[in-house]
Amino acid sequence: MSKKLLYLLGILLTIIVGTILHRSLSCDCASLSGKKEVAPADKSIVVIPAEKPAELSTAASDSAATKKWQAAREKINADPLIVYFKFGKAEISTGQDVKDKVTKLTDYLNNVPGSELVITGHTDNTGAHGSNIRLGQERADNTKSLLVQNGIAEGRIICLSRGPDEPAADNSTPEGRVKNRRTVTLIK
Repeated sequence: MSKKLLYLLGILLTIIVGTILHRSLSCDCASLSGKKEVAPADKSIVVIPAEKPAELSTAASDSAATKKWQAAREKINADPLIVYFKFGKAEISTGQDVKDKVTKLTDYLNNVPGSELVITGHTDNTGAHGSNIRLGQERADNTKSLLVQNGIAEGRIICLSRGPDEPAADNSTPEGRVKNRRTVTLIK
């Protein structure tokens, strides 16, 4: 026989013997396969049940955590961070409501890896469409800067502008135009 064949036979024999020893000495393979093994009368077997299998407790806690953060996402997106702006301006003035929502967004992103925010800038319909698209983008970018200053990674934020194309209220009234000059931040 060649040396290579002898080496292969040695390796195969080692694997077989190792498997047999593992099954007989340390593996409770019979209980895993669903078969009941009867112990000989001269041997006693002591079984110490685990309080909670590690993979089950981890899976259960992962599932509970996932549900918790899904519910948090739905709640945040139902009442999103909306920042309002003065006519023709992109500067942000924040109140306590904005600060509270920024804190919730930061907490969510810190606990849900891979999550992202989408900030959409809006304007009223006063002025040229192209100018309003640019202004909506400036508003979204400034809102992004606010979030980055509060600890949210820049790479986890996407900014868009819809300009006057998606009004929240009627542009024919001053009150409606005020509601349209905004950014809306949602969890993607």
